[in-house]
Amino acid sequence: MPKPSPINTLGSLPVLVTRPASQAEEICPALEALGCEVIRQPLLKIEAVAETPVIKSQFMDIDLFDAVIAISRNAAEMGLMYLDQYWPQWPQGIDWIAIGPVTAEVMRAQGLEAKMPNSQFDSEGALQMPELQALAGKKILIWRGVGGRETLASTLRERGAEVKYAELYQRLIPEYDEQQWQQTLASEPLLLVSSGQGLEAIAAQQPKISDKVRGIIAPSSRVAELAKSLGFTEIQIAASAQDVDMIMAVKQWLRKMT
Repeated sequence: MPKPSPINTLGSLPVLVTRPASQAEEICPALEALGCEVIRQPLLKIEAVAETPVIKSQFMDIDLFDAVIAISRNAAEMGLMYLDQYWPQWPQGIDWIAIGPVTAEVMRAQGLEAKMPNSQFDSEGALQMPELQALAGKKILIWRGVGGRETLASTLRERGAEVKYAELYQRLIPEYDEQQWQQTLASEPLLLVSSGQGLEAIAAQQPKISDKVRGIIAPSSRVAELAKSLGFTEIQIAASAQDVDMIMAVKQWLRKMT
């Protein structure tokens, strides 16, 4: 495996940003402002799911739920869009829960008092929250994309909750040919990923991706463990997927490698 070369300045650090294009609008300029050479190659495209009678009913009757959990920024944005469509004023008496700070920020910006895990920003972290412990007879709605992990819902059901999904978007994976990948990876960039699914999408197209980059910035311990299983040894874990935390992790990685 190629070892990361010593880097003396941010200006000599190529960084591969794989976020959906619409979610890279702030982090890319921020990295460029530091002098980084930013390489953009989105590995996920987010597409809204057409409204169904089930989705309409879930949002019209959302006040019947005791808690609403938004799994991601995309889920929060699309859930809020539906909520605004059917509720001129936000419904009361609901525990609004975000899986992490990026998602919570979206919800709070629209006036919802979103709660989130203290530190571990994933399903396992959410399951430690006091609001999700005693759930006998409770109804919970999970905003998410089509498919995904079942850990959260299955555990909530074990605790006595009735759990429904509002699947509001789907993730499409762009296909890049080998020539495009060779060009993207020519400088052995530092890889930034914001989700495990994004990393899996990369590995599906480049199975030896760990040999072709100088390191990876992971947004959580869970994604870091996935990176280890794919052969990565140079891993920096960010506090969250928020832009500010990912940028801080880039700086920490740089200091560690010089």
